[in-house]
Amino acid sequence: MPIEFYSPVSGGAISTVIMHTARELIARGHKVRVLTRINGDETYQIGDVTEIEVRSRKDLNFVQRRISSLRWRMFHWDWPFFEYYLRSLKCALTLLAPEPEVVVIFNDLVSPTYLKRFLPNSKVVVWLHNEWKTRFNMAETLRNTDAFLTCSDYIAQWTSNTHNIPLNRITTAHNGVDSNAFKPRANYLDKQELLKILFLGRIDPNKGPDIVADAVAVLRGEGLPIELTVAGGLWFYGHGNEYEDPYFRLLKTKMEAAGATYLGHVTRHHVPKLFRNHDVVCVLSRSQEPFSLVAAEAMASGCAVVASNRGGLPEACGGASISVDPDAFPAVVEVLRSLATNYTLLRTLKEKSVARAACATWSNCATAVETTLFRVLSSGDSCGRRVASEADSDRVLQRPPNRIALERR
Repeated sequence: MPIEFYSPVSGGAISTVIMHTARELIARGHKVRVLTRINGDETYQIGDVTEIEVRSRKDLNFVQRRISSLRWRMFHWDWPFFEYYLRSLKCALTLLAPEPEVVVIFNDLVSPTYLKRFLPNSKVVVWLHNEWKTRFNMAETLRNTDAFLTCSDYIAQWTSNTHNIPLNRITTAHNGVDSNAFKPRANYLDKQELLKILFLGRIDPNKGPDIVADAVAVLRGEGLPIELTVAGGLWFYGHGNEYEDPYFRLLKTKMEAAGATYLGHVTRHHVPKLFRNHDVVCVLSRSQEPFSLVAAEAMASGCAVVASNRGGLPEACGGASISVDPDAFPAVVEVLRSLATNYTLLRTLKEKSVARAACATWSNCATAVETTLFRVLSSGDSCGRRVASEADSDRVLQRPPNRIALERR
């Protein structure tokens, strides 16, 4: 999308999903091109990468901004200055030879209509990783989208209810975990004197880092051997202005009260080691979390997970976490107290985490995607909603390789 990059430095969860899915599809003989904006940071080298131009306010003069604002209101686009993105997108896709058989767009309910105009023979798949609302005409989107993918059953149901899309047009492709990168430390089940708790994510009230800090402050006040690390920035790029944000200033005060260590933004290369050095990861989102790569990767790393009972988090954790209402602060404190004082409980949760994460593979995710792509290529019907089975995978792997353009939105 215009606010994110295909990068391990400044990219977010969608970049990670694209990279791993592309790697799996390429290994199965498909050709994948990733269209993304570039910002000078390291770019994932999975797939053929093509730069897309995205304009921001600082790139345009007053007259250009005014004209763009009128177009934005007239056409009900979701993003400002969207015409510049569409122009660059059209140029990049129409120059591809041969024309892509499928274009996958992420978190975008506007572009399918325009894609069908300049790529009438390509199939269009929309992959949603959030509760995605739009000002655009959904009748147009439905008419020009061949299939929908979502990262969880929760997002599938929300999307169906919100946009009146039949569930049989939506397929769930659960996010996976890279087991080569995310694995427990050698002694992760050994009893330690100090319980190490981690919050990793965007510094945002919806993500709940203040809840964790407050709970740890209470427990440290009781004399329990517990410490907190907070990692994350206001976003995945543009760091250095955190103190201009009122919520960050509030959180900083709470972290100091909890004796927490604040690491700031951590790039993808350093995330596996960060998980391995901790015992408990808290994902206490106040909002309806779509799925949570953090929870899945923390489990693969041998951490016990304390997660909100909202959105797609129970689905992502699969019964291997402690589920809690993030608004019930005493319950959060009690859960962390139990983990700090009951080693048997902590060990059991860590073992459950590893077993759960072993079922979450990028191969499974790619199979669901691949089956959906072949389904829309083989017929004019929309896809059915389900995660592809191994039998489906065996059938699609017998088909010849296809060329697939994964467009980052």
